[in-house]
Amino acid sequence: MVDRSVPWPTGTPNWVDLAADDAVVATRFYAGLFGWSCEHQGARDYWVCKLDGEDIGGIGPKQPGTAHLASRWTTYLATDHLERTLEAIAAEHGEELTEPREIGEHGRMAIAADPNGAIFGLWQAAEHIGSARRADPGMLVWSEALSDDYETAKAFYTAVFGYRAEQIDTQYAALYAGDRPVAGTGAFHPYFAPGTPPHWLPYFATSSTDGTVEQVERGGGKLVGDPLDTDFGRMAVLADPEGARFAVIQLG
Repeated sequence: MVDRSVPWPTGTPNWVDLAADDAVVATRFYAGLFGWSCEHQGARDYWVCKLDGEDIGGIGPKQPGTAHLASRWTTYLATDHLERTLEAIAAEHGEELTEPREIGEHGRMAIAADPNGAIFGLWQAAEHIGSARRADPGMLVWSEALSDDYETAKAFYTAVFGYRAEQIDTQYAALYAGDRPVAGTGAFHPYFAPGTPPHWLPYFATSSTDGTVEQVERGGGKLVGDPLDTDFGRMAVLADPEGARFAVIQLG
């Protein structure tokens, strides 16, 4: 388990949230799957999901004008200067999708896309650093940018966030902030259907990958590809009942 009380280093995934057609149903699905307690934030029409009192991520409805888009998880990357990061994104041929926005006293955010079209968020923490715990079952443990153009993605993220990329294989790299791997970028695994749009895929820890797969399928979701045994543990990519993709890993 990793606990933190100060903002995460630039480029570290520090929050995730789900844009859903039916946020109420989605909170029930994930609460049942991971044991989260999801608290409605009132006027924001947004649920903050917690485990053992610690924030994990959020669930909310799709924003106006985006109802036609697929339900999806968004990974937020830490920044200590939102405007400078947005300038770097533009310089590296990414796109600013929303202007910077204050979220009360919690911090500031914006949404952007990389040159391949993978959407991600930026979070400049104030009172809220994001997810505080990283390795227990139900917690966010990893996130990766997937696309058909791995080299472009790697060049973009290393330039914008100052990552050091460590090649894992010919089509995947771990992204380091300082001496710590914080995220990854790679090509789609063959089990992703042709035409799958580039996206960031969040990983949540589980005590049993196979058990979580069964639970997802019973709850109306589906398995995207057969579970895999990796050097880091047994993992699987899943889709919730609305089709939003996420992964689980039983850390080895």
